[in-house]
Amino acid sequence: MTRTHILLIILLTFISSCARISSPTGGPQDKEPPILVSSNPKDGQTQYNQKTITLVFDEAITARSIENNLIITPSMAGNFKTKIKRNTIQLLFDSAWRENTTYSLNFGNSIEDLNEGNVPSNLFLSFATGETIDSLTISGTITNLYTGEPIKQALVSLYPSSDTLDITSGAALYLTKTDSAGNYRFQNLPTGNFLVYGVLDKNNNSKADTDKELYGFLKDTVKLTENISGQSFALQRLNIQPLSIKTNRHYGKYYDITFNKSITSYQLESTDLNELDHQLYASDKIRIYNTQNIFGDTTSLVLHANDSINSQLKQTIKVYFNKSDLTGDRFTQEILPTSPYITNKFELKVNFNKPINTYNPQKAILKKDSINTFLLPDSVLHWNDTKTEITWALNASQLIIPGEQIQAIFEPGAFISIESDTSTLIQKTYQVAKPQDSGLIEGTITTDAPNFIIQLLNNQNRVLRELYNVKTYSFNNLDAGNYQVRLIIDTNNNKSLDVGNILTRTNSEPIVFYTDPVSKSKMISVKKNWEIGDINISYTVNKTN
Repeated sequence: MTRTHILLIILLTFISSCARISSPTGGPQDKEPPILVSSNPKDGQTQYNQKTITLVFDEAITARSIENNLIITPSMAGNFKTKIKRNTIQLLFDSAWRENTTYSLNFGNSIEDLNEGNVPSNLFLSFATGETIDSLTISGTITNLYTGEPIKQALVSLYPSSDTLDITSGAALYLTKTDSAGNYRFQNLPTGNFLVYGVLDKNNNSKADTDKELYGFLKDTVKLTENISGQSFALQRLNIQPLSIKTNRHYGKYYDITFNKSITSYQLESTDLNELDHQLYASDKIRIYNTQNIFGDTTSLVLHANDSINSQLKQTIKVYFNKSDLTGDRFTQEILPTSPYITNKFELKVNFNKPINTYNPQKAILKKDSINTFLLPDSVLHWNDTKTEITWALNASQLIIPGEQIQAIFEPGAFISIESDTSTLIQKTYQVAKPQDSGLIEGTITTDAPNFIIQLLNNQNRVLRELYNVKTYSFNNLDAGNYQVRLIIDTNNNKSLDVGNILTRTNSEPIVFYTDPVSKSKMISVKKNWEIGDINISYTVNKTN
């Protein structure tokens, strides 16, 4: 190759690189969402009956699961197809709109710009097929009953009060979703009487599956003649399916009865045997034990069971046991409290996975040191109905002073199960913490409610302690960490929280969390040797307008 040829190649390469066009790099990131420039129909337009909705933006856009995220109210039959061309999106519907009806389209997060994924906020379009457009609104906030936190992306449904459907049985005509602060808003509504429901709709079927999803409702009918705000309520768990038996069968050495939901109580009646050993093995399962070693024969028993909505079940069960090579459950025990720190008045418990047949009190010991050893007193002992939990109500101040330790010891053989399992050594060391080694939370409750519960929760919303009808309360001997305090108004004085029942349209018992007036946080940070006071909660039952 000659020198002339080499120079010619270099020159052509240079010209080609200069002519090549490329996108600029760097520069500020686009953080601005697309802006809606025009639409057909226009927002608020009347007498619109075309089957196509067109939106034009100021930049190229794309759609994300618009078929699932677009909420059209009132809902309509049929489907639509989506066409996108740069900055324009068209929705092509295969069904006609209803006559003399106002429609609202809430696009949620379904549209975003092409490059950065910025989403236009509150993208909403309304129009009417008749001469007038409805303009009334209903708004409120949805929270989680158990945490007090707002719920985002909850589906809120509006049913005419005359409708035979509700959120457990079918989709509503009017739908919307909550924003990141749990707020919802229905727009362009007609006058009328409505029922309001909400659900965390995980499977997108537009109704509440009460065995799987959080849901809730407004107790009272909303009579809509003017704009109404403050229609707030909480979502909860309550399975309203009728109580039934899923399976009842022989399993290894046992016979198990499994329900479709948790039960609150049960009773077994048998005419064939004097006694059947059994327990609530799980919240939805009864386990029956073959302590008489009878195989092949069938035993008839009558089962009575209740659930949390007082759905009652009575059914005759045929129980049988077959010989099996499967080994039975390993015998396990758990001692409580699990924390090494106790209050002066505390309950010492041992839980078992099988009912206990024999207890030897001579092997249940409290040991302060080599000299001071005591037997656990029978006078403060309590067994549960199925003998799977034993409890002693103790006063630590009678045994030790703050800073001293005491050991709960259950020697091998202290407990023998109904399957002749022998317990191993069980022991746990406890102490009442010195003030400088622990924290304290205290405050007052101001309420006109005759009965209430004040609870201490950890940062995972697990209840650690609770007090009843104590207006000046104190939670002491606390480990360093984050806590919450909440008040439950115990309307029926059953010392537990009763959630709302959609079948009887009764509200949940009110729950009020302590919230810091400055930071608005529910968390209370505790350190060693800290006393945190003025954790005060107020609630008025008999509110006057």
